[in-house]
Amino acid sequence: MQNIKHQLSNQGIYTPTWEIRFLLLGTFNPKGGDSVRYYYGRHRNQTWKILSEIFCDKLNPNSDDFFDKIKKHKIACMDMIHEVNVPLNMTDMVIGSGYKDSNIINKSVIRTYRTEAILDIIKNNSQVHVFSTWGIGSSLQEWNIEVKKIKNIIPLVSPSMAAKVPKGAQKFNYMLNDWKNKLNYSCNKENIL
Repeated sequence: MQNIKHQLSNQGIYTPTWEIRFLLLGTFNPKGGDSVRYYYGRHRNQTWKILSEIFCDKLNPNSDDFFDKIKKHKIACMDMIHEVNVPLNMTDMVIGSGYKDSNIINKSVIRTYRTEAILDIIKNNSQVHVFSTWGIGSSLQEWNIEVKKIKNIIPLVSPSMAAKVPKGAQKFNYMLNDWKNKLNYSCNKENIL
């Protein structure tokens, strides 16, 4: 077995310390995989493009003003999994390209969850709304037990360009409309759920 930690786990932004109204929960970002400055930082992921549209602001995790902007908009991200222990023959599937949740949320991988840290963030931010970005998620019982500990999660369409959308739908517009409706935010009115 090989232990793989979350790649942001040694950084101050791993657990948000600012006021949060919009908490996005993902699955896992492996150390040893493509390096990112913040969650959803890979170029094929549409999270920051979608949120830029919703918040009428350029939210680019590679820009110098990114952290100031997400703090201003009270946005933060966390992943459900802190680290995984992976059979050696599966290591390349976890830290390689693609980052499929099925490679980490299965019966072969041992996961350490961040559920308590997420619950603390929710407790300390009374106006927070919690959103998941893993689409329909896993059917693995252990995963579902951890997810159910977090109440009132609003599921968003996965921001991955590999995510399936209804036939004939333009992928980005489908994602954007889903997120706009569920975040219920208007940058003109500055309202939230």
